[in-house]
Amino acid sequence: MTRKPADELLVPWWGTAALYVVAVAVLFGEFVFSDEMLYGEDTLALGYMARAFFVERITGGDFPLWAPRLLGGVPTVEAIYGGDAIYPTSLLYFVVEAYRALGWKLVLHVLGGGFFMYGWARSIGLGRAASTVGGLAWLLAPVIVTLVLPGNDGKLMVASLAPLVFWAAEGALAAPGPRTAAGLAGAVALVCLTTQFQSAYFLFLTVGAYAAFRCTREWRGRSGRGGRRALRSGGVFLAAALLGGAIASVQLLPAAQYVTESSRRVATTVDANPEERIAYASSWSYHPEEVAALVVPEFVGNTAADAEWGRGTYWGRNALKLNHEYLGVTVVALALFGLFGRRRRPLRIFMAAASSIWLLYALGPHTPVWRIFYEVVPGISLFRVPAISAFLVSFAVTTLFALGVDDAISEPPSAGAFLREGRGRALVGLVGVVLLGLLLHASGALARLWTTLLYGDADPRALATLAAAAPHIMRGLLVAALLAGLAALIVWALREGKMGSIWATAALAALVAMDLGRIDAAFIRTLDYHAWSAPNANVDYLTRQREGGSPFRVADLRGSDQSVELAAHGIDLLAGHHPNDLARYRQFLGLSGSRATGTNTRHPNVLRMMNVKYVVWPEEAAGRGPYRGAQALVSASGRRGVEAVYSFPGLDRAWLVGRSEVVEDEEAALAALLASDFDPERKAILPSPPSIELADAPAGPPGTVTWELYEPDHRRLSVTTEGPALLIVSENWFPGWVAEIDGTAAEVRRANLTLQAVEIPESGTHTVTLRFTAPTVARAFRITLAAALTVVVLAIWPWLGRLVARARSRPTPVP
Repeated sequence: MTRKPADELLVPWWGTAALYVVAVAVLFGEFVFSDEMLYGEDTLALGYMARAFFVERITGGDFPLWAPRLLGGVPTVEAIYGGDAIYPTSLLYFVVEAYRALGWKLVLHVLGGGFFMYGWARSIGLGRAASTVGGLAWLLAPVIVTLVLPGNDGKLMVASLAPLVFWAAEGALAAPGPRTAAGLAGAVALVCLTTQFQSAYFLFLTVGAYAAFRCTREWRGRSGRGGRRALRSGGVFLAAALLGGAIASVQLLPAAQYVTESSRRVATTVDANPEERIAYASSWSYHPEEVAALVVPEFVGNTAADAEWGRGTYWGRNALKLNHEYLGVTVVALALFGLFGRRRRPLRIFMAAASSIWLLYALGPHTPVWRIFYEVVPGISLFRVPAISAFLVSFAVTTLFALGVDDAISEPPSAGAFLREGRGRALVGLVGVVLLGLLLHASGALARLWTTLLYGDADPRALATLAAAAPHIMRGLLVAALLAGLAALIVWALREGKMGSIWATAALAALVAMDLGRIDAAFIRTLDYHAWSAPNANVDYLTRQREGGSPFRVADLRGSDQSVELAAHGIDLLAGHHPNDLARYRQFLGLSGSRATGTNTRHPNVLRMMNVKYVVWPEEAAGRGPYRGAQALVSASGRRGVEAVYSFPGLDRAWLVGRSEVVEDEEAALAALLASDFDPERKAILPSPPSIELADAPAGPPGTVTWELYEPDHRRLSVTTEGPALLIVSENWFPGWVAEIDGTAAEVRRANLTLQAVEIPESGTHTVTLRFTAPTVARAFRITLAAALTVVVLAIWPWLGRLVARARSRPTPVP
């Protein structure tokens, strides 16, 4: 049979585009063709609330620099409060409602991932057919799509963008110039602005290694000119990468400073002892069970997937599992075929090495690779979850898969070649390994061997879950054997000349779609946003109080302190959850480590200082109440049963004190604040002496405070004092808050461990203005602006050159 070369299988661009659009429409149809919300655990726990606050402000014409909703207030850019707020998909917030924009952002990235993989495959010389199938495999890759269920937006976005960065890097290395440099800089900036810095760092390490590999080959491959060209290519790559980082400076630099100096993460990284650092950095690693599940997804199960095999079936060693890193047995089969191909051997070896290294890294302490990275590679000790690197394993395997498809459909057939070649025997070997696993599992030996040799310390719960999951594992092994066999059969038919390239390409695409899509579908579900967000009587009551007067906070004490449910309705909370909250405030609430409930969140002094005017409490606990004599104001059915709102005698958001005590040590200051005889309405605890002599007023507050303006970044108060006093503001102190008293600049200093204080030097009525200026963001923005302009100039440089050349070539008019 005569077969067209791969390059002659001219799949039209619209055919590729239509295939990808249809695949995404089928995968996300329940969301795309409805008005519902794309369900994500983290989206409901925090993501929607943080984005809703951001959308509320930007659609009103204000970019918020400070977010007061949770945990005493945090800086929005430095703490990455709104996640990918500066990312281009934030434009969706001006087109659709926030809950729909969050879903569309993920859908568009999954779709874009397919096109980016297609572009990467074409850039390394693959034909359109193989590139199309490779793009489909990446579009459907569970390592990307299944991140929808846990709501891991940033991880999904970086994984989708990975082939774009490789594509742009290949362009800059193969044809170094202004335009390709601009393309790489833009791709790097996009990845940085996702704010998933760990995934981005791992991606950049891999792309950097690829650039070094390409330049080394260039150096050795050309006599004389090779060295100069390699230096030029490497120089353009490095300059473009740095320029991309500079574009993202507005997010990168403030976040880097915040995370290493002010965030809760300081306690587990910078300030931790060596043992604590290692325990933190190695947490959420892969275990051998997850490796087996790369080929048989049912083997390790899942915690909450919407499928019988993945609901409560996870028996691995981590606390839970909400996504899946399944590679696809068909993808692995063709990747094995591609690994042993003859053309582009160095690239195949690089991809095989990259996937192997990142897989070993993902296994954490199970192999020495993770520890070598931890000790040698800068910054690794700041990250946890080694398993995040799984997307790079999948990317490298998918690249090998595309190479394998290209080999299979482009090489001329040869009778008997399939089994003569090592790659054909590798496919047969894969089928054999899966069948062996099937036989071992059917006999019961697989579970016994696993829990004896690899998981000897499995607890009774894990063993019981494994036993209950046995039928699912059997079904998974059967499906894997069938799919691997079909993939091998298609390749055999191609090599033997018994199937044409067009039919084989279509068959492989269909097989990949079935293989990966069956896993993806279990991790995509929707939610009726309007029912989920509908306010009950408690929320209605608190919202009315918020609209009627001065700002206040609510202590949500219905369960753990991490709920942000009320904050989604615009209500400021005492606690809540955010991965980058201020370390001092966590110390103040007694939230050490990753505690879900603080030891001080029910302390009356803390509640008073934090402007808590209302407490939400389970009604069945009303007999003991949130405090003695508490009377319910309103109650409603909630997710935890009947819940009631109680009033609490918290202080106002700002008040005056006439006495202070200096306590330099932070632990001692906290102890003083929690002391039973400490009255925050009378006295403040300061880390250093005030610069004014306070008017001691033990009988009561030395004046009054009235709010005139309360915005996230801008507050104005009218303060009347009977003498020199400290104005205490119940908001987290952070560098960048500035004050004016009657138009004269004044210092905002720290008081009561974590709150703000402004010294009022004399009696009378004063106007006090507070603004958050975010100085690190302002400085970084100037770098971003300069870098962005540079990229624009680089992108249009060839056009400018042609314009100038045409102008010079015009004949000079004869006078």
